[in-house]
Amino acid sequence: MGDHSLPDFQTCLKFSVTARKSFLCMYRDGVADEKLASSMPSACDIQLKRAISEIYPTAGMKVTVMKSTTESLDSLATTHVQDFEIVIIPDVNSLSRPDQAKLVRVMRESEISSEKAQAGRIFIGVVHWNNQLPPSSATKDGDDASKPTQKTRVFLPACIHIDGWLKHKFWFACAPPYLNFDSSSESSISTRATDHTGATGEEEQESAGKRSVVVDEEANLDDVFVGNNVKRYILDIMVHLRTHRLTYNAKAGGVYTSSLDSVILLSRLMSLHSGRMFVSPSHVKEASMWYFPMHLELVRRSSMDSSLLYGSDPELVDDMLEKLGKIKFEEVNEFENPLFLESLVVKNVIGKVVPPV
Repeated sequence: MGDHSLPDFQTCLKFSVTARKSFLCMYRDGVADEKLASSMPSACDIQLKRAISEIYPTAGMKVTVMKSTTESLDSLATTHVQDFEIVIIPDVNSLSRPDQAKLVRVMRESEISSEKAQAGRIFIGVVHWNNQLPPSSATKDGDDASKPTQKTRVFLPACIHIDGWLKHKFWFACAPPYLNFDSSSESSISTRATDHTGATGEEEQESAGKRSVVVDEEANLDDVFVGNNVKRYILDIMVHLRTHRLTYNAKAGGVYTSSLDSVILLSRLMSLHSGRMFVSPSHVKEASMWYFPMHLELVRRSSMDSSLLYGSDPELVDDMLEKLGKIKFEEVNEFENPLFLESLVVKNVIGKVVPPV
């Protein structure tokens, strides 16, 4: 994963299955509709189900795609999972507030059942995003003077529109699995990391070993040592994110107390993945770049900026946000990451906080 790129789907799925955590998958809007025939099933459904079967070919996992949202949620709430189930939500942003509240309850019950037994359920929420240019503060000919002033304009629109109490049930966001568009058939679906075409027997055996690493990680996860100085380092990062110039201080920047346990868990997984039994500051940095961008609440307009309480000019704040919006528009296209600005904030904080020696 690059500094500002989304994590890959394969690794995110393995970590999430091990930790029994749900996550989001970010799809750029319109790409699948342009490439796939209209008679095909949803591209997201095909990609995700095929990618899961490629990563866990013999695990016997049940993969469910929510069709009718309300009916599916009612069914999930009354169905007890015998083994392990992965539920795909095709468009999590489209959930109504009552359905969001119902989904939170279902996810909470799934977490409780996962703690008591091996059986459990995780959710993969699909987020469709597009890279819209932020509104300009410049007045154009023909503008209606009765329209809202630039103070009400959103210069840094968010790609995740669900409420915070549901968003924090997902622990990070990742890139979608790779889709080969050379053919419109389902056989063309694969993941970059799990495409074994032409692989030797030794390569296939190595790949099978990587698929089983999740079981070993689950068995040894509690044995990974996390020092008090490392926990203090994570807390320092959280404090700096909450008070960052671009985060919405009224909502603690989107960084809540549960973030500590989540980052520690993700750091442990990354430590085991690298073959170590202790968490180092480098693991914390990488885990922070995975976890925090999706959760951050950024200042999107001048009325959200706390510096106005101390005399900042709203017009100057809007000018700054407009320039940041243009930079974000350009960089999102380069990195294919709608959370580019959020990842930039996290990287800025990591560069300022001194890690433990």
